[in-house]
Amino acid sequence: MLSLGLFGVLGFVGSGHCVGMCGPFVLGYTRPGESRWFDHVLYGLGRATTYSFMGGLASALGQTLQALLGLRAFLLVTAGLLMVYLALGQLHWLPQRLPSLQRWRWYQQVTQAMFARQTWYRTYPLGLWLGFIPCGLTAIALAFAITQSIPTAVAGMFLFGLGTMPAMVGFGLLVQQFKVPRLEQFTAGLMGILGMLTLWMGLALWGWVPQPPQSALLMRLHPSSPPGLPAAHDPGMPGGHAMPGMSTPAGP
Repeated sequence: MLSLGLFGVLGFVGSGHCVGMCGPFVLGYTRPGESRWFDHVLYGLGRATTYSFMGGLASALGQTLQALLGLRAFLLVTAGLLMVYLALGQLHWLPQRLPSLQRWRWYQQVTQAMFARQTWYRTYPLGLWLGFIPCGLTAIALAFAITQSIPTAVAGMFLFGLGTMPAMVGFGLLVQQFKVPRLEQFTAGLMGILGMLTLWMGLALWGWVPQPPQSALLMRLHPSSPPGLPAAHDPGMPGGHAMPGMSTPAGP
């Protein structure tokens, strides 16, 4: 529940960024006298569905590294570095270079065809399609999803998408004035701190640094193994010891 709440809060607080990035698309499909409130809701649900799908893929990669290959420390270090880098990019302290799908001609052609559709539900598939456009805020959420179980990552990324909807639909206009830009910067800083602590956890598993503070809370945010699988054990940790709150496979 703690992880799910963090996904939702990240989406809601960062929704001002979504308005700035997706605003031109919303204007593109909005037709005076024809567009209805549920056009915006369907668009948001489409994006949330795509985020959920990408969260499942990210978690599957993370669980493969963690549970099947025994690379928990590597997973935590990688996720931590990603979160720190992307958070600094959101704060404009580092250049944030992400792939640009919208520059590809085939992507532009498909997008134009979807904008031209006349069906009442046309904005849902449009949200599905445009949800794949790389975004710094979404990348931070996916970096966090890597360390979660697949059900948590799928549900969490969907909540992340739902969290952006109030501002996108227009119900959060007053809140938006308070969160741009200071609250967004605060959230990016918070995710940067979480990334540094995640990196610290991974380095501690390797025995390179002491255990981080609040280890029990961090273990709740980064569970050691998904439900139904044995707890992960990183062979790279000296002596095979585990951090508090982490179980290790039983001996023969």
